[in-house]
Amino acid sequence: MEKGTWNLDSLYKGFNEDYHNDLLKLESIVDEYILLVEKRNEKTQKDFIEAYLTLDEKLTILVKNLYSFASLTQSTNVTNQEALSYTSKIQSILRKSTKENVLLTRYLKEVDLDKLASESELIKKYLYNLQLEQESAKHLLSEKEEVLYSKLSELSSSSWSRLQGLATSNLSVIYDDKEITLSEVRNLAYDYNPDVRKKAYQAELKAYEKVDDFVALALTNIKREVNTMNELRGYSSALEKTLLQSRMKKETLDAMLEAIYHYQPHFEKYLLTKAQSLGHKNGLPFYDLFAPMGKLEKTYNYQEAQELVKEAFYGYSEKLGNFAKKAFDNNWVDVYPKKGKRGGAFCSNQPQIKESRILTNFTGSLSDCLTIAHELGHGYHGEVISENAPLHWSYPMPLAETASIFCETVINNHLLSKLSKDEEKLSILENSVQDATQVIIDILSRFIFETKVLDTANRPISKDEMKNFMIDAQKKAYGKGLDENNLHPYMWLNKGHYYSAGLNFYNFPYAFGLLFSKGLYAQYLKDKKTFIQKYDKLLALTTKASAEDVALSMNIDITKKEFWMDSLEMIKRDIDRVNELINKQI
Repeated sequence: MEKGTWNLDSLYKGFNEDYHNDLLKLESIVDEYILLVEKRNEKTQKDFIEAYLTLDEKLTILVKNLYSFASLTQSTNVTNQEALSYTSKIQSILRKSTKENVLLTRYLKEVDLDKLASESELIKKYLYNLQLEQESAKHLLSEKEEVLYSKLSELSSSSWSRLQGLATSNLSVIYDDKEITLSEVRNLAYDYNPDVRKKAYQAELKAYEKVDDFVALALTNIKREVNTMNELRGYSSALEKTLLQSRMKKETLDAMLEAIYHYQPHFEKYLLTKAQSLGHKNGLPFYDLFAPMGKLEKTYNYQEAQELVKEAFYGYSEKLGNFAKKAFDNNWVDVYPKKGKRGGAFCSNQPQIKESRILTNFTGSLSDCLTIAHELGHGYHGEVISENAPLHWSYPMPLAETASIFCETVINNHLLSKLSKDEEKLSILENSVQDATQVIIDILSRFIFETKVLDTANRPISKDEMKNFMIDAQKKAYGKGLDENNLHPYMWLNKGHYYSAGLNFYNFPYAFGLLFSKGLYAQYLKDKKTFIQKYDKLLALTTKASAEDVALSMNIDITKKEFWMDSLEMIKRDIDRVNELINKQI
């Protein structure tokens, strides 16, 4: 096993006989499910739903194994046609039951679930899932229409999404007369040398010109499909559907956004202070948005990054530290950038084998260390929910970021506790505020941008319009904090979250995660021992309750602006401290 690459042997040792045998099992279970639904009226409601849930548990475990192995294999080499063919094969097998899925949901529409839950422990266990399925029935098309869309989407939105992935993963960037990957040039935004940052930004923008025409077409067609299908299904908007998928109320989102706009001037002031310290008069140019401050110029090799993360995590709890150690020792992380590897970072939880896999594009910056901690937070969340029943392994988008951003807070506070010099504290604090600015303000720009694209996507949208939409969104979100002549018109092109027809507005959940985690961390500081016990229960609850009910388990009302204001006040204190430390140096 090459150092720094992940080991997938716990899933399969290749697309071998075991893999093929499990594919046959998958087909068999799907056929059994189809037959069960066809003969649904031959059983009592209780027996039928119990049989369905039992099959769904088996299906969930098998699909997790098969699909994860293929998609994880492809994520480190997007040109791997064998892996791509198997993801398509699995999707094709699952699509066979599209008609039966519709029939099942319609069947549940007429069932008294509360009554059945009182008669069956299995139905009681999955009552929340069944209620969500029952609620979704009102948005179903006919069986024939659902089958047709399932087949056509693979040729339309799914293909456009793969096109964006291929375009960005294989995009070569010419920097200093050398060919490097998009991940590598974007990581140069964190370099200490201002000339490197500016040249990398210019090289990145230049590289996008090679693919912007057809990636703009991909995004347009995905969002046009979204609007068409939402109208047919009776959703008022893509946002309405996303909030239902997120198990979150509109009043919660509105309360959070209202609080963000209220605190926007504090982020603007921080950006202007940073701009002044770097010699800019008209706000911060985008290429200096991630410029490191202070004098903690240390870079990390991967071994040092591991030790840093473990030390911080053990400082929080032995369980969290042991989890990080296990992930590193067992090669759960694919570490370094390379051509053909997917950009960015992610964690894929595998609760069926009680493991996770993490992809990063590590180059040695402090930010890269924080990214590892962030993704391990997702993994820890996966560790907790692996104790849940199989149909309780999936959590909604807003709650997905809770554990990851909490772990970032843990490592940031650990770093600060070890430092005494102002320039070192500035480096850590400013990096934290920088990240918060991305998760609050840049996420706001992405929310504004995606809203505009969806509002416009009743027609083709050109690359120039896309660029203008993004520039306008950045101006609205960042205000005077950024130099309006040096923004980033292509931030829509490199973010894979925009390119899923089934998952829109994957932006505000990050802001939710940060602010929710900040509020939780404040509770941790008040009573660490009690909090740690309650926190794991909260993480376990994320797969079987609404966002509002999960928060209420910690006596938090997230439908009220006050909670979000309190969380933003914690960030404001860090901003004020950063501004103070920067002004000392000017």
